[in-house]
Amino acid sequence: MWFFINISDLIQITSITISSLISIISIIIAVKSLRVTKKSIEDANKPYIACYIDMVEVGHFKKYFIIKNFGRTPATIIDLKFDQLIEGLGRNGKIDSLKGTILAPNQKAITAIKVDEKRKFSVTITYKDMQNNIVTNTYHLNSGFSSDLMYTDSNMSNLSDDTNAIRNMLHQYTKRNL
Repeated sequence: MWFFINISDLIQITSITISSLISIISIIIAVKSLRVTKKSIEDANKPYIACYIDMVEVGHFKKYFIIKNFGRTPATIIDLKFDQLIEGLGRNGKIDSLKGTILAPNQKAITAIKVDEKRKFSVTITYKDMQNNIVTNTYHLNSGFSSDLMYTDSNMSNLSDDTNAIRNMLHQYTKRNL
């Protein structure tokens, strides 16, 4: 029977077959593209909670332990675990009050850490996003990172103590934005 098909019919059958294959391939590519786009949007909008130690030096040094949501959506802190007791952190080395706390985008929780604390330690933070996905990250911190940094302030004798203090604060503010 195939032997009796004329060339015109064969061309039409071939065209239909090729068109169908191209359509199926296009649909597959579109579905994959939509999945990748959906994942990219989810990744771009998920919370990202991290912790770090920072210092403020305005007239004197102060160190702070900071947990911040760098992401674009809220997250709930489920658990905070330290690999050792850091007595100079928070109240008696504990910040358990943050468990169950929701951190909005760019929101942070800050607690003092003693300036003379110089240990290295690890913090494991477990949190969940708005879709109830649970994320666990461990951060290795060095609380002595600023122990050999030098602090200087400028005191001009022809200016009052208050003016010198304001000048030094402005200098430190400017320095933070370098």
